[in-house]
Amino acid sequence: MSNLKQNLRVNLVSTAELFKSVDAVREFQKQVPHVFVPTELFCMWFDDTYIPESAEFINAFSSVELDAIKTFNASMEHLSIEAGDSLASIDKLVTLPSWSEVEGNANKLLGVLNA
Repeated sequence: MSNLKQNLRVNLVSTAELFKSVDAVREFQKQVPHVFVPTELFCMWFDDTYIPESAEFINAFSSVELDAIKTFNASMEHLSIEAGDSLASIDKLVTLPSWSEVEGNANKLLGVLNA
């Protein structure tokens, strides 16, 4: 596997690990207290991790993995819509109904990627 493919996979797994639980995002908040984590979480996914138009990204994953990634992305889009333009604190973000969908799909995604 090329370094680029490996890096894309590692980045995706580490991002999914962050979204797999409330405890993980709260721990992340503790590690970077100077960062507004709700915004950072969306930037991490939409700007840095999920690059569906990239051939390198597509080639780094199997079709089953890409389907799981798309499902996770859909849950992130739902969370983004529900959170709206005025993102709340991390404590409020994780209480939104779509957060549980994100958590569940992150865990499913990790199961597929680690199979």
